[in-house]
Formats: sequence, structure tokens, C-alpha cells
Amino acid sequence: MADLIWLHEGALRRTHPVFAMAAPGTPAIFVWDRARLAAGHVGVRRQLFIAETLAELELEIHDGDATVLLPQLAVAHGADRLLVPASPDPAIIGQLVMIRQAVPALTVEQVADTAFVTLSQEPDLARFFRYWNKARKAALRPHGV
Repeated sequence: MADLIWLHEGALRRTHPVFAMAAPGTPAIFVWDRARLAAGHVGVRRQLFIAETLAELELEIHDGDATVLLPQLAVAHGADRLLVPASPDPAIIGQLVMIRQAVPALTVEQVADTAFVTLSQEPDLARFFRYWNKARKAALRPHGV
């Protein structure tokens, strides 16, 4: 079984568990999808951060539509499994659906990560600052706990 890793902007680190799921030497891909970044209102500063982070990682960077490029890259790499860091982002989830439709033989697995912060009760997500005021103390401790 040949694997391919799609690393998206929600998981830009070499220590993500997605790398442990794949065999050593598995190619990692990042797709600079301008349309998705624009639709998600990703600003210039965030894009600069993404670019600087990508410069530190060993991976292939491709420019274009992820739903078009990833099926092509999976075929080019002979991959039958695409490993993706799990994301709640509806745009990424939608792209995964389209990739599955484009290459039905490709198994797409989302790999969960450990939580950034563990709260004692369900947060009020109506406003970010209400959430952050509760999560800040735990998030700023070493190792998030």
C-alpha cells in the first residue's frame, strides 16, 4: 500500500500524527489553493506565516485547486491511500468528498490530532473571546495542560 500525505494549513508541523501513520519516506504534499484561501478570507499576514512555515518543512508544494491536483498526484505517486490531518473546516471536508469522487479507489483517511486545550466543560462558542477567556490559562501552560 502506497501512501500520500496532504498537509493543509490547519496542520503545518512535522510532529502531526499523520506522519506516524505513514511509512517512512511517504511524500507529503501541500497545495497552495488560492481560491480556497481567498474564500476563507485568509489575509496576507496569515499567508506569509503559511509560506514561512512551509519553507521549514520537507514537502512538495503545488499551486492550484486541491480537488484537481490531489487525484492527479495520487495517481502519479502510485498512492492508494491519502492521509489528511483531520479538520473541522467545511472547505477541506468538501474537498475530501470531491477527491473521493474523483478517485473512488483511493482510500482517504483523516488523522486526528491531540486537542490544543482540554476544558472541564463545554465552551460557549457564540463569541471567541468568551471561549478564549476560559481556554487561555490552560493553553498558555507548557504542553497545554
